[in-house]
Amino acid sequence: MTATRRPLGDGAPTSSWTRRDTCWLVAIAVAGLGLRIAYVWQYTGHPIGRIPWVDEGAYWTRAVEIFEGRWLPDRPFYQDPLFPYALAVLMKLVGPGIAQLRIALGCLGSLTPVVVFLAGRRGLGRTEGVVAGLVVAAYGPLIFTDGLLEKEGLAALLAALALAIAAYTAGALGRVQVLGMAVGGWVWGLISLLRANAMVVGPLGAAWAAGLGERPRRGVVLALGFALGFALALVPPVAINASVRRPPELLVTTWQSGANFYIGNGPGATGTYWAPDFVEANPLHEADDFAAEASLRSGRSLTPGQVSRFWFGRGLARWREAPVASLRLLAKKFGLLLSHFEVPDNQDREFVQLVAAPRLAWGILGFGWLAPWAALGLVRADRSAFWRLLAMTTVAGLVSTAAFFVVGRYRIPWVPGLALLGAAGAVDLARLARGRCGKSLAWRVWLVAVPVAALAWRPLDDPVPDRWGHAEIALAVAELGESHLEPAIDALDDARALSPGAAGRVAEITASGPLHDRLNTLVRSRLTLGSGRINIPHARLARWLRQVPDGRVEARRLLEAALAENPDDRRALRELGALRLSELGDPMARRQAALDLGRAARGPAGDPSAAILLALLRGDQHFLPYPNIRIPAKLLPRLQLAQAALR
Repeated sequence: MTATRRPLGDGAPTSSWTRRDTCWLVAIAVAGLGLRIAYVWQYTGHPIGRIPWVDEGAYWTRAVEIFEGRWLPDRPFYQDPLFPYALAVLMKLVGPGIAQLRIALGCLGSLTPVVVFLAGRRGLGRTEGVVAGLVVAAYGPLIFTDGLLEKEGLAALLAALALAIAAYTAGALGRVQVLGMAVGGWVWGLISLLRANAMVVGPLGAAWAAGLGERPRRGVVLALGFALGFALALVPPVAINASVRRPPELLVTTWQSGANFYIGNGPGATGTYWAPDFVEANPLHEADDFAAEASLRSGRSLTPGQVSRFWFGRGLARWREAPVASLRLLAKKFGLLLSHFEVPDNQDREFVQLVAAPRLAWGILGFGWLAPWAALGLVRADRSAFWRLLAMTTVAGLVSTAAFFVVGRYRIPWVPGLALLGAAGAVDLARLARGRCGKSLAWRVWLVAVPVAALAWRPLDDPVPDRWGHAEIALAVAELGESHLEPAIDALDDARALSPGAAGRVAEITASGPLHDRLNTLVRSRLTLGSGRINIPHARLARWLRQVPDGRVEARRLLEAALAENPDDRRALRELGALRLSELGDPMARRQAALDLGRAARGPAGDPSAAILLALLRGDQHFLPYPNIRIPAKLLPRLQLAQAALR
């Protein structure tokens, strides 16, 4: 006889499909697709959404090479290998344009809530499936990630698929179950080619499969099926890594893990991404920088695998040398892991929502809303075979993230599991309330949900304090890419005002290189067009001239002439203050800039642009334009960005 399970919610896990299931599936699909398209459409309508950023650029460049027929890399994989190949397939379907790819990825990501619904319905119950599907459809960080040229959105879809396969396989019989184990293991293996820490699922999944067998021999067969499927997914990268290096070297997926371990555990580690002094925070150069430094420190040339092992060793050495500090750092990483705050990496969701895609706000759910319910799901009484795999993989995936370093998008592949656990926790709580089980209800709320909610929502210092400076520079780059000089100048000025570090970064990238060339071309074009016109205000000419190093002397002369004629010329005062922000060698320049900007912003007729710069420079929202100063519509996004940076 087979044991019957107690129904949870309005129905236990079942294979019978009803019209109500169809209605829910359609509703979840429409919600998931609608929210993603609404955001991506806005995002790609803004200059910042039409450029690939940081890792996006590395993936896009490699995908173009694959698209053009260069299937094999020049050396063993440093970044997780699967996503560029998936991106190349999408290029075959929609073309290589960034906007088209974002829309295609958004559509692909809309399948994730549907698959989560199917997994929950089969593995936990109809109500749990509906709740989990709706949560994933409206989960803001996943909606955002699904519109990026990043691997985590695809990893979340595959994780949902792997959990759905497990839900349908756990109760299967005979060869169907063995085949399901192999396919499920293969999908988990693919996920490890998108996020390497998913490798932890290999042994966990095999152990779980072994426990499903009614007899030991049957369990061994199921475990072997899972393990072989998982290993099969790893064969292509192993073969490619060996074939592109002479002599061949055994590398399972990538040789980045040692570097990532050092980033998360080295002497300067912060808990999130940290670039050592010898590394340029650029995926196109990071691998070479780590390899060169490892060879320098070891005194010999190292293979990719040896480079990875070297940095693993240096990270472990830090644990031996400073165990207390390392434990504090690990606690900080767990704090970041459980926080509602999404630690930004290549793109900042809050910044994108403010500047380019306000409809991102429609994704109303975040980690802080999900985590307490998921914790309740971990202590549910009805622990089915599917629940065991769900709990093991989700917890192991998140914990293994903290072993390295934490950014918000690294949590994304585990969101399907969190949503299913959260749905289980919510249904359990509703059932206990309905059954008036006060004691069980109370301990779950006060000993599980409340502490996790407190951790998720506790006040947190910004772990990436320079993120707004980086965001302003990114905005300037995007605007310059589409020949929008004026908003680009505003963004560069705001970055300079935010901090001396951001001002130094602006000086570095505008002194030489592509950004300098583009800025110089646009400025010279404006000056050439204006040369035949008369009565161009000196402040405007100075605004253009101060963008290029060899024009700043002339810009200062023009501004001083304007102020000699009219000491209260607010535009000239604003431009002079902005000019001083670029004078990094003068220790008094920022103080003098604050005085100039203060004079420009003073009073009801004050210059609102100067007020924004002054507020950023002083780090105080009180200097933002007063309510009685009329703000031009074109300045509103800039004002909102300043308010966010100063919170």
